[in-house]
Amino acid sequence: MKVIFVTREGSQLSGARVRCHGFARQLNTYGIETEIFSFADNLGAKCAEEESQMSWITKLKYNLAAFKRLIKTGEKDIFFLQRLNYHALAPFLISWPGKRKFIFDCDDWNIRENPVYRFGFYPSSKMEYLTRKLAGYSNVCIAASGFLNEYLSQFNKLVYYLPTGVDTQIFSPKAKDKNTSEIIFSWIGTAYHPEMGENLRFILDVFLALADRNNNIFLSLAGKGKYFNEVISGLDIFKYKDRVINEGWISPEQIPAYLSKIDIGLLPLIQNTKFNLAKSPTKLFEYMAMAKPTVSSNIGEAARIIQDNKNGFLANNKEEFIVKMNRLIADSVLRQQLGIQARKTVEENYSLSVLGKQLYEIIRTV
Repeated sequence: MKVIFVTREGSQLSGARVRCHGFARQLNTYGIETEIFSFADNLGAKCAEEESQMSWITKLKYNLAAFKRLIKTGEKDIFFLQRLNYHALAPFLISWPGKRKFIFDCDDWNIRENPVYRFGFYPSSKMEYLTRKLAGYSNVCIAASGFLNEYLSQFNKLVYYLPTGVDTQIFSPKAKDKNTSEIIFSWIGTAYHPEMGENLRFILDVFLALADRNNNIFLSLAGKGKYFNEVISGLDIFKYKDRVINEGWISPEQIPAYLSKIDIGLLPLIQNTKFNLAKSPTKLFEYMAMAKPTVSSNIGEAARIIQDNKNGFLANNKEEFIVKMNRLIADSVLRQQLGIQARKTVEENYSLSVLGKQLYEIIRTV
């Protein structure tokens, strides 16, 4: 038996990097053979922001190429579909009906915000309809958040909660290179949707209020995407532009080194949307694994992971972000204490070694 992880993303993106490559490495430690089949890495398909440049005909051609390769897998092999998108067609056709075991791994809400069924059966969101059908078809569903776990459980009785987590060996605390009074806040991620641009502008507003009375703080922004670039291009007129550091895109291999140089991680998700409720916060896990205190919006998985004032801070609005970030600026002991507890939290509950064992137990039931 072999578990074949099928993703449309390249290994530089967190869905493939953690939930395919990371989970596969953990299954290998239990003697399970694995394979990663990436439409981006194996076939050359565009991914991330560039994926929209592909026509449906191009996507069908990639599925045909994938079908020709994946059909050669053994009948006892298991397909692990990472997220539902165009790349689901080939593994679904090969596994249907019942020719291969099929696991649907859902770690994102890529459906319209409030889909409805007109006349009781016609969906306003085709993706929502397909998600329902695929969840019901799958032998097992895996949900990366409590919100997705509850949603998928409507269509399949075998749904398991398995957050994205972090490799705590790669992401391990390191002392800062220099002893200075400077305090660096960090936001890292991709901004392919307008909401992420709103979150970045929110952080700039908060930083502006704090920088007015703290001349030792800096804001590091690391990422890419249309809306990231829009925010960066607007920094020319920002009052404290000299204290905002544009790191650009940082490769996954360099993220631990980057995080070792910052002091406080930020995760603003200011919109009360299904996307934010469903999101499994990879960067939050990585901040915590590096023993960095964090300030996160009190929504979704962050509210499940963070115990306010114990292993991080939760904030409900701009004013609370300002107050809690200011506490961390003023209190180095508090920063250290929250960071230690954050590291302990991920070691006990969200490390890939812990999650890998859980996935191994799930695989055994399929």
